[in-house]
Amino acid sequence: MTNDLRGRVAERRNGGRGQRQTGKASKELAVKAKAANCRQMLEQMKPQFQMALPKHIGVDRFLRMAMSCVQKNDTLLDCDPVSVMAALMEAARLGLEPGTKQAAIVPFAGKATFIAQWQGLVELMYRSGQVASVTAEFIHEGDEWDYSIGDGGGFRHKPNLLGDRGKPVLVYAFATMKSGARSKIVFLTREDAEKIRDERSKNYQRAETNGKRNSTWHTDFDAMWRKSAVRRLADWVPSSPELRDLISREDDAGELDLADIVLPEDIVDADIVDDEPEGKGEQPADGPGRQEDQAAEPGQKQDEQPEPPRTPEEPPAPPTDAGWDEDWPPVSRPEGGF
Repeated sequence: MTNDLRGRVAERRNGGRGQRQTGKASKELAVKAKAANCRQMLEQMKPQFQMALPKHIGVDRFLRMAMSCVQKNDTLLDCDPVSVMAALMEAARLGLEPGTKQAAIVPFAGKATFIAQWQGLVELMYRSGQVASVTAEFIHEGDEWDYSIGDGGGFRHKPNLLGDRGKPVLVYAFATMKSGARSKIVFLTREDAEKIRDERSKNYQRAETNGKRNSTWHTDFDAMWRKSAVRRLADWVPSSPELRDLISREDDAGELDLADIVLPEDIVDADIVDDEPEGKGEQPADGPGRQEDQAAEPGQKQDEQPEPPRTPEEPPAPPTDAGWDEDWPPVSRPEGGF
């Protein structure tokens, strides 16, 4: 009796483990399928990306970085495909590398959001051709620093590298020109950054309302604090056309509304169909397999029957999970993923 009970318990335990392993394998296959569809759409949009990119960035390299960006955060695979392509297109327009310190593609509320990092803003400053270097650093409680204005005034910051620096209390940013001149020094306190976040950031307010607290201001406050200082510095340094365009469309919180970016209709509404295997269903565009060519040609005898058309394969069943699936070519763009 005891042995039977132990056997049933062991069997149930092993069955549960098998179900978990099967579920994990199915999830991995689904992610791979979604990634394959993402790669296919990127290839379809390759001409559009090439037109948007600056000349110094090759389209093949950009698409590799875009795919790597999506694969590193597979939550993007469940976002609205149009928002993913729009965010990547914005990175291409600005010539910033997605998924790096220059630009981030972040999933938020089912859509992909483009965020230019502070290093990306610095890169755009360099493109003016007049900026030699940009400094953007934190001053901590344990650091020594001094700033004065007027005759003989200046700025000095001595970080406490060997001791406890304490919490950051201030961010400063300035640029040095190739002529040797220095720009105005911009300062931003933590209270200033929190005011920008609370009053200007739509993503922060939405994340607070829904309780998820997953905006960039929640997850990486210091980076957004420093970016806010660099954005203010942009008013005091020579700017490239890309930087002027970005600043004009970003809000004060450094967030960009991509609603004005429209993807080509033939890409948005096109079916995503995987290539057929070799030797299967291959017919030239004007070959005998086309339906309109099945009628008898003039002069053809009635008893001579044209070659019957190939029987099309049965379409696969639709996927059970919403998202990208390379085995199910949708007629129109699905909701919630590719």
